[in-house]
Amino acid sequence: MNLFLPKRTLLAWAVALLALHLPPVPAAVEAPPAAQPARLLVAQNRITLEQAVERVQRATGGRVLDARASGNKYRIKVLTRDGEVRIVTVDARTGELR
Repeated sequence: MNLFLPKRTLLAWAVALLALHLPPVPAAVEAPPAAQPARLLVAQNRITLEQAVERVQRATGGRVLDARASGNKYRIKVLTRDGEVRIVTVDARTGELR
């Protein structure tokens, strides 16, 4: 009976045992984009998407079907009481409906 293992097998076992004793590697942390701080400053002077939706609902008396942010404006699709589907644009900085 041969008690000696080939070098490859010994190396494989050594690597496997070493891997079991190493601490887990944390997931890569994504660095924020360079424009992130500017966005945070602008965000303080903006209305939220939820506020824009509330304004459109009050102004039209309708039901919001879809709402999306697009740059400095919100695009809100609303079903009016008359059954008409309208797209209302809300300026994110001023809250003005267009």
